[in-house]
Amino acid sequence: MKTPSRLLFPLLSLAALATTLSAAVIPATDPQLRYTGRFDRTDQAGPRCTWTASAVALTLTGGSASVTLKGATGKNHWQVVIDGQPASVLALEAGEKEYLLASNLPPGQHTIELVKRTEASQGATQIVSFRIDDAEKLLPTPVRSRRIEVIGDSISCGYGNEAASKEEKFTPATENGWLAYGAVAARAVDADYTCIAWAGKRLWPGNSIIDLYDQTAPTVTSAKWDFASVPAPDAVVINLGTNEFNDQKNPNEAGWTTAYLRFIREIRTRYPEALVYCTVGPMLSNWPGDRKPRETILGYLAKVVEQANAAGGPPVRLIDFGTQYQHHGIGASWHPSVKTHSLMAEKLTAALKQDLGW
Repeated sequence: MKTPSRLLFPLLSLAALATTLSAAVIPATDPQLRYTGRFDRTDQAGPRCTWTASAVALTLTGGSASVTLKGATGKNHWQVVIDGQPASVLALEAGEKEYLLASNLPPGQHTIELVKRTEASQGATQIVSFRIDDAEKLLPTPVRSRRIEVIGDSISCGYGNEAASKEEKFTPATENGWLAYGAVAARAVDADYTCIAWAGKRLWPGNSIIDLYDQTAPTVTSAKWDFASVPAPDAVVINLGTNEFNDQKNPNEAGWTTAYLRFIREIRTRYPEALVYCTVGPMLSNWPGDRKPRETILGYLAKVVEQANAAGGPPVRLIDFGTQYQHHGIGASWHPSVKTHSLMAEKLTAALKQDLGW
C-alpha cells in the first residue's frame, strides 16, 4: 500500500515540470499589457496598487493563463474577467502565489482582465508576472480612448454591495468594486475607469479623501501620483458628503461649500478640460427631520455648482442618485446593494452620454 504514495511525488513533479516547460513567462512590465488606475512602479519586482478597481489586462491567442501576485495582507479579492464576462474571483493569500486565470481557451483573440474588487484599506497587491502556453502568443491589449475618474467613500468602493442584508457585517469578500456604479457606467460607455475612494472618508471637516487624492498607492508608499503620466479623464465624478451628513449634525455650510469649491479648483488644475459631476449618494435621507440631511446637502451642492460654473471652464453638473429602497436590497451596514449600484450607473451613464456625446 506504500508504493503508490511513493510514486505520487515523482508523477506530480513530472507534471509540474512539463507545465513549466510548456509555458512562457510574461513579465509584469511587458508593454503589451494594459494597466488602468494608479500603480507604483518603483519596485523592480512588479507594479503595486491599492486603490479600488485598479486593473491589468492581457490579450492572448487562446490556451491557458496564470498570474503570480504578491498580497500584502491576505484580504484582497480580484475579479477575473474573460472577454468582458466575469469568470472567477481570486481570494489572495498573504505572500507570493501563482493563480490560474483561464484554461483551454479556444483559438482566437481573448482578453483577460484582473480588477481589484477591494479598497485600499485592505492592503496592496503586487503584479509579479503572467504565464501563458508556450504555443500561444501575447497580443497588445487595445487601449480605450474614453476615461472617467470617481472620487468618493465606501459607496464608490462597492463596500458590502454583495452582502445578503444590512445586518451582515462587512467582509472583504462582499466588497465588489467591479460592480460599483462607477465601474458599471464606465463599461457602459467603453471608458477606462479610475477610482480614488476609501470607506469612511469625507470631503470636510477632517478625515478627508482630499488628503489622499495625490497619492499613488496609500499603504505602500508616500510617493505622489504623476498626473501627467496618463491621459486625463474626460469626466470626474465626486461622490462625497455621506459620512459628514450622517453625523450628529450637518457640516457648516460656508466651510463645506468652500472646501468643495477648493477641491474642484484642484481638479481643474490637474484636468483642465474635464467635466465635473457633483453627486449625492443613496444612503442619505431626510431623517432626522430636524436637519433633513438629503435636502440640506442638495442645497449646499446647488450653490457649489452655481459658483463653480460662474468661474468658467467646462461644465460642473449635479447628479442626485436618489435614495435606496428596501425592495432593491440593502448591503452590509446599510450600504447600497448591487441592484442599487446598477440604478446609479444608469443615471451616470445617461449623463455621460448626454454631456459628452458618448
